[in-house]
Amino acid sequence: MDPAGLSHAEPVVFAGDLFLRLAAEGRLVLDPAEADRVIEGLRHTLHVLTDRVHLVELLHDTPLDDIRRLHPEAEGAVVDAMFAEQVSGGALRRALDELPKYIRAFENAKRP
Repeated sequence: MDPAGLSHAEPVVFAGDLFLRLAAEGRLVLDPAEADRVIEGLRHTLHVLTDRVHLVELLHDTPLDDIRRLHPEAEGAVVDAMFAEQVSGGALRRALDELPKYIRAFENAKRP
């Protein structure tokens, strides 16, 4: 535990390359409707993470008073996004690279 009493979580492990290989080998196979549901969820997650990381990058050095003036709810959204990025240890940015691999793998895994 660190001095604040927080335990450090294990690093997030991504398996995009593994999923791509399994799909290419025909070992990851899904019904097209099921694959489409998974892909839709992954695309939604990618969209949310892209927005969150972009927000953190845009407003990283902006004082909270300036953010608060933009919109009353903006401060909370920015604080939440920055906190999530810090707590994840950069996993949100890594997920932006990995999620497209998952999407491609599930597109390749569709079998009638």
